[in-house]
Amino acid sequence: MKHLFRTAAVTAALCAAMSMTAFAGQWQQDGTGYWWQNDDGSYPTNTWRWLDGNGDGISECYYFDSRGYMVFDTIINGSQINANGAWVENGQVQSRKSWEAVKYSGDPMEILRTVSDNDDADRVDADFLMTMQMGDGTQSLAVNMTGNMKMQYDGGSNLAYTVDMNMDMGALGSARTTAFYTDGWYYYDISGQKLKMQMDIANALESAGSTNLLSSNDLSYVQNASMVRNGDNTTIYFSADGNALMQAADEILGMSGLSLSNLGVSMGISQYNGEVTVDAGGNITQEKVLMNMTVGDGTENIAMQLYMEMNINAVGDSVVVSIPSTEGYMDMATYMSQIAEQAA
Repeated sequence: MKHLFRTAAVTAALCAAMSMTAFAGQWQQDGTGYWWQNDDGSYPTNTWRWLDGNGDGISECYYFDSRGYMVFDTIINGSQINANGAWVENGQVQSRKSWEAVKYSGDPMEILRTVSDNDDADRVDADFLMTMQMGDGTQSLAVNMTGNMKMQYDGGSNLAYTVDMNMDMGALGSARTTAFYTDGWYYYDISGQKLKMQMDIANALESAGSTNLLSSNDLSYVQNASMVRNGDNTTIYFSADGNALMQAADEILGMSGLSLSNLGVSMGISQYNGEVTVDAGGNITQEKVLMNMTVGDGTENIAMQLYMEMNINAVGDSVVVSIPSTEGYMDMATYMSQIAEQAA
């Protein structure tokens, strides 16, 4: 995944995360200014949108204020917006192909890139499941996880999301995990063990994006893409480069100051097969992944097979995120210090 350290990279990620080109609509104007009205009567506020307002198959990125009006001739979060309201970098209006321009394409990678950019609106609700088989040749363990993820983001400094997950490990028991982000802190509750860590918006967006099976990068890890059309739906099948995915995994760990190497863990992916289903509006409705990997600590290796599936329930203003109480959480740095003292 791409780190979001530079302003241009941040803006690109936010525009991608905020895009909702599947919501058809049109520009409206009154005495105050312009706004974008979706076909369902709603309109974007406090957020970026990629919009193809003139139907030419090319979308530009716009920012809408708290009242829903397009801003222009200003700077938002370090990003320049021109007199027409479009995001500009180095004097060039930033643009990309819209879903309408590629939906009949015969190139599965072109479709995959477009829908992964257009996916993950500022409000999303999705269910996910994962089954995992692991063993070292002498014993094995099956783990099953199910959960739900909800996210709200205003395109600026306000991000809130929750992940609720139940894990069943057979004879070893079960556990429930709740994770959520609010007000600059990431919170974890693992069967009553409550920890928190400070996290900025850029890294929190990376973390929220990693819940999705398609990361919001250039998809350079994707190989051998093909597709099948079934009525209004299009399903894209692909494999992936295991080394590139491992680099992405290490970057996610890096958000907490860790890495696979300093944890003393080696990991390799021998197989990764993905599947993405897209509806007539360019919305990703389902993602699936089957992955075979090996994890080692220098003394023993464990073979693992994972199946993951995500089903998108809803996007848009109908999604509401309820943040749990933040009481009783211990700072991660304090907790790790205590663990180190106990081990000494």
